[in-house]
Amino acid sequence: MTDTPSAAPLAGRHILIVEDEWLLADHLDGIVTEAGGTVLGPFATADQALAALAGDAPRPDAATLNVVLLDHMSFDVADRLGALAIPYTFLSANRPYSLPERFRTTPLLGKPFGDWQVVAALVALLDQAEPARTRTVG
Repeated sequence: MTDTPSAAPLAGRHILIVEDEWLLADHLDGIVTEAGGTVLGPFATADQALAALAGDAPRPDAATLNVVLLDHMSFDVADRLGALAIPYTFLSANRPYSLPERFRTTPLLGKPFGDWQVVAALVALLDQAEPARTRTVG
């Protein structure tokens, strides 16, 4: 193992992005892609994301969810991801206390955030879901 950050810490991973702000969705896509991941989406609505989870798309390894979407809140997507044991983080300007109680311990990355924070949050989710696999983010 090395202390040098991996050039592609998300290599081989499928990351679901649920974000209705197209500029931010495009930026998140770039962050994940640059870190070696494959993006599923981005999806602007909960319905689109739920359809992707039910369809033939590859199963995501982790996900980022904006709390407030075009059609409604992303909580249905979060519930589905939880049922599938897929780790996720909320990306939002909201604070944890504004979320329904069942989501208050869910990771939340506050807007605005840095690119490295998104990668670090996703790597942490993946590490928790797969503790035997070790990654380093600088």
